[in-house]
Amino acid sequence: MENRKAFNYDAQIVKIEEEIERYRKLKLRLYEDLADGIITKSEYTEFRNAYTARIEEKTEVIERLKKEQTQPAVTGMTNHAWVQAFAQFKNISRLDRRVLISLVDRIFIYENKAIEIQFQYRDEYEAIFRYVQEFETMPAAAG
Repeated sequence: MENRKAFNYDAQIVKIEEEIERYRKLKLRLYEDLADGIITKSEYTEFRNAYTARIEEKTEVIERLKKEQTQPAVTGMTNHAWVQAFAQFKNISRLDRRVLISLVDRIFIYENKAIEIQFQYRDEYEAIFRYVQEFETMPAAAG
């Protein structure tokens, strides 16, 4: 599964790089079209700006994909001990000593009878949670 995700990113990046190259070639041909009188100066400027914008958009998409590709969630985060610890208890029906020892670091009981549970691996969990939040707020890839 991990290799398939990495391959999918690589395939997307290659496809977008091919699109960028196509826009670059179109942009280079514009001057020839202008010189040959096929397009006007204003059309030349309009097309050049449009192609430049597309190239920039596609370049940003590649940068985002490369960043995502290196994120822990994509690069095999599921192989880490903390994920495996949580996964083995995903369908528990009752809390027992084994679950507590595996997942809970500390339990605080305060005078007002409030309870605070500090889980093991909380830093790793928070890191992946921040990544997911960041990913959800990213704009969709420009097509």
